[in-house]
Amino acid sequence: MNNLLAPVIPAENILSDKFRVHLVQSDGMEPDLRARRDYVLLAPVSSYVGEGVYAIFDGFGVPELFRVTSAFGKGLRLFRDNKRYQEYVLTLEKFEEVVVGFVIADIKVKDERFLREAAH
Repeated sequence: MNNLLAPVIPAENILSDKFRVHLVQSDGMEPDLRARRDYVLLAPVSSYVGEGVYAIFDGFGVPELFRVTSAFGKGLRLFRDNKRYQEYVLTLEKFEEVVVGFVIADIKVKDERFLREAAH
């Protein structure tokens, strides 16, 4: 029966200075991740580690979230779930200049009361 359960992750691995909790700032990943309500757990990275959601810093404001996949020899394809936003193709070199994190978990807030109380 224990083989069916995921291995336990030690708390010190999650409460590490290697990970950062990041508030989802824009509606670019909606409906999956809600702006100013949900959070993601980021692992700092400085290069492409495979398909997934990355935090990209454009030099202004806060990092934005993008899904990143291979563009089949043309570099990396960056896009958002919300189709209102433009898609980009970046070279691997340019991507490495702007990437700051890889999303390893999302935190979907169920009840905001406790977060509001903690902020005061």
